[in-house]
Amino acid sequence: MSNKQITPINRDHLAVLPEEEVRNKVQQLRGWIESGRRRGLATYDFEIEYCYFAEELKLRESRRRANDEYIRRNPEITEVESYN
Repeated sequence: MSNKQITPINRDHLAVLPEEEVRNKVQQLRGWIESGRRRGLATYDFEIEYCYFAEELKLRESRRRANDEYIRRNPEITEVESYN
């Protein structure tokens, strides 16, 4: 797309970005792709970057669900014991 440049993100850097930033980037890239398609512009680079960010978001959501399930099945690990 003519007025938007994209610098590919390093996967290691992506892994440590705050989740809100990842979510925002997914939405931004999705918007750029949709806008570019409507105008008949090439969106390939944006689609690739979108895939990386969307995959990271999906991975985080999967980890969160797995952790929640683990905690649900093992409530003793979340109990705080008093050592008085």
